[in-house]
Amino acid sequence: MNLHQINMWADFWRNNIGVNVIPAVSMNKKPLVSWKEDTRGNWQIDPIPQEIHNEWKSSGMFKSGMAVICGKVFRGENKDMYLCAIDCDNKLAIDEMTKDIIKTSEKTIVEQHIDDPNKAHFYFLTTRPMPKKSSDVIGKVKINKVPSIEMKGQGQHGIMYCTPSMHKDGERYRILGVKKLAILNNIGDIIKGICDKYNLGTGTDNKITMKVLMDNETKIVAGHNRHEAIMRYAESILRKYPRMEEQIFRDMILLKNNRMCSPPLTESELDIQIECAVNYIEKQLVDEYNIIKNTNFKYGSSEFWRACDEYGRNINTNPDFSVKCLECNIDIKDIDPFDNTHRGHKVILK
Repeated sequence: MNLHQINMWADFWRNNIGVNVIPAVSMNKKPLVSWKEDTRGNWQIDPIPQEIHNEWKSSGMFKSGMAVICGKVFRGENKDMYLCAIDCDNKLAIDEMTKDIIKTSEKTIVEQHIDDPNKAHFYFLTTRPMPKKSSDVIGKVKINKVPSIEMKGQGQHGIMYCTPSMHKDGERYRILGVKKLAILNNIGDIIKGICDKYNLGTGTDNKITMKVLMDNETKIVAGHNRHEAIMRYAESILRKYPRMEEQIFRDMILLKNNRMCSPPLTESELDIQIECAVNYIEKQLVDEYNIIKNTNFKYGSSEFWRACDEYGRNINTNPDFSVKCLECNIDIKDIDPFDNTHRGHKVILK
């Protein structure tokens, strides 16, 4: 496939489907640009300007692959709707999604990479953003005993490597049927029904809880987002032991990878997750330092309540934030104006 054809696909996802599309090395599942912290915008929630899209095309950056950002549709006839993507990573997941994948592909976009009928991507439009369905905890079971399903319905939920990107098995993703999207507002209920049937999904946004993730007996098999699980584990270790020596930290993540992931992630896959974890925590620490440096709040003061209001509205995209008491070294989840336990203590907002 030549560069002109590849760029036409980038234009298809941007103009026909209407979502943000970014260049990536799809075989390694690594974006070539920052899709969350570009100095020119946050592409999770902001539309990518035409000039930036053209810049990526003219530089040949889509040649190694591309990924769409789920969530808000920014342009075209479906503007202001939401792109919801379902990633089915085994045959049972596909069977639970549809009894006839060919008929489904005649109604909405369905992707597979050639020669692997046991994996598929399903894309739908919704009039409201769908919740995230993330990793599942899998014990001592065979992979096809439990459907491997992920759902992404907002920009913050992640990206989908899409047609005509190359899969790591050496084959390209391809769209089986129509190149248009069906509206399916009850897709969230459908996925929830599948999860309930197999007792899948735990914790916030159906993520594995950190308590389970830290358990040495937890197993996650291929197709159940081992990458995200390892990255979250690495982030947790960095938060708990910020001064840990780099080699010791890496050895811990390698040990967890071998113990938890079945099969373990490859060295290159592990490097990407470690890099993402380090970058995320480093930014988090810088942000927290700036908050500490620029504030001198005491719990219960009028300045504290004003800061809570501003932080909740303008800084933290998630309205459920917490306060860390620097004197007690604990997080205060419930900010109660009538609770005097931490009154007068120095705090930071998280």
